[in-house]
Amino acid sequence: MRPLSLKGHERALTRVRFNREGDLTFSCAKDKKPCVWYTENGERIGSYDGHNGAVWDIDVSWDTTKCVTASGDLTVKIWDAELGNCLYTINHQTPMKSCGFSYSGNLVCFTTQKMTKNLSTFQVRDLRDSSQMVEGGESFFYSQFDVNATTALFTQMDDLVTIGFESGLLQQYDLRNPDTPIHTNESVHRYSVQDLQLSPRGDFLISASRDKTAALLDVNDLKKLKQYKSERPVNSACISPNRDHICLGGGEDAMQVTQTSVSAGHFEAKIYHMVFEEEFARFKGHFGPINTMAWHPSGTIIATGGEDGYIRIQEFDEDYLGFTYDF
Repeated sequence: MRPLSLKGHERALTRVRFNREGDLTFSCAKDKKPCVWYTENGERIGSYDGHNGAVWDIDVSWDTTKCVTASGDLTVKIWDAELGNCLYTINHQTPMKSCGFSYSGNLVCFTTQKMTKNLSTFQVRDLRDSSQMVEGGESFFYSQFDVNATTALFTQMDDLVTIGFESGLLQQYDLRNPDTPIHTNESVHRYSVQDLQLSPRGDFLISASRDKTAALLDVNDLKKLKQYKSERPVNSACISPNRDHICLGGGEDAMQVTQTSVSAGHFEAKIYHMVFEEEFARFKGHFGPINTMAWHPSGTIIATGGEDGYIRIQEFDEDYLGFTYDF
């Protein structure tokens, strides 16, 4: 592999994402400036300035016209992806933890943290309704939880959303009938769900957890299909767009890193066969745990973001591209 190492953040990465075409890479970190880069050469195009706290998540619409960020400064911001202007700001009483666009790009979802008397919430706003995008605007969908909702995403067009919780619980809601979850999975993870990502075709969901596993789920009913075990907590996992492969990233907890050797910390990204649940490759690079990863739409590149503040664009070599799994 021939990696590009991108340094544009002062603190640990929290999310990297590609746009639909894969020519742009979007990133955010525990500093206050989300960035956008050219994937081809690693050149930074610019940053989105306006937050005053750690930015926990970023997502980009299908046509790369808008992006959304969730921050610890108690705001979610929707930006003009090309010009960098802030279009809307949504305020809350507690930090925002995750965010995402729907399939059409018309709906935006986000989760908020539980703090003091404020419960954790999951909310959906409609960008086409200006009354929802102003100070004090009401959400199109609003739900409260006793346990922190750590991550959420749209899993079917603009209709279904899946939420991961600090307890390891997974729930799926239908926005057309939002009173109760339509599917729940309490057994797939024992500890916090760190990341949820959808397969490019939208038929599978992969969850990463602090219980040292990642799980492949049926997007229609959250049934666990496969489970991938690691030696350390898994912070992020992604699915290849054109092969039966998945990739896990994580490592020893950041608080323990100073007491951990690089080899013992398991800071490598690990590639597993989706069906056989077997690890067959890994690649190093980060000094510290991997916090986030994304698979390029072409299937030939993986982007990883680490606690060390670097983004690494890993381009697969011929050994991987010509690899066939022996049955």
